[in-house]
Amino acid sequence: MLEASLGLSPPSRADGAPAGGLGRLAAEITIACNGAPDRMAQRVIAALQAAAADPILLTPEQCVACPDRYARHVLYADPQGRFTILALVWSGGQFSPVHAHDTWCAYAVHHGVLAETLFRFDAATGQATPLHTETRRAGYGCFARSGLEQIHRLGNAGSEAAISIHVYGVEAAQVCSHVNRVLDARS
Repeated sequence: MLEASLGLSPPSRADGAPAGGLGRLAAEITIACNGAPDRMAQRVIAALQAAAADPILLTPEQCVACPDRYARHVLYADPQGRFTILALVWSGGQFSPVHAHDTWCAYAVHHGVLAETLFRFDAATGQATPLHTETRRAGYGCFARSGLEQIHRLGNAGSEAAISIHVYGVEAAQVCSHVNRVLDARS
């Protein structure tokens, strides 16, 4: 499992489920996945925002940055493969590529400030065109379905580290290959 490859062993209860705030987040995401599809986005956002407000959500190991790219720390993988929860740690100047998503996804800012540039897809050129950039502070949360309706670039334009909590609608083994659809973008 990815947690072992990152050297992480999140605290867990006797039944194997995560403890504390992470356990509550996993339980709420499970309820959202099992519930009414039209309420899923609102439930996932609410769960992420509550978790992001928890100052002890992450262990020190789950807050470790990587010097050459943003770090991904798997926090929880749903045993049925419906979703994976990660902490992304962004050092100053680290950004994702411009991308859409091949699965549903959501994130909330846990610590620091992120910059999110939103794009629209131009079918004629096959490129993404930037629309505007928004500042995302601790507590901000959002949800996106798969497809080209939500294209963005997320990252840390500041000098202080930032951390965001992400949920992707895939099993942990697919996070690196089945989440982001990288796109060409116009300047």
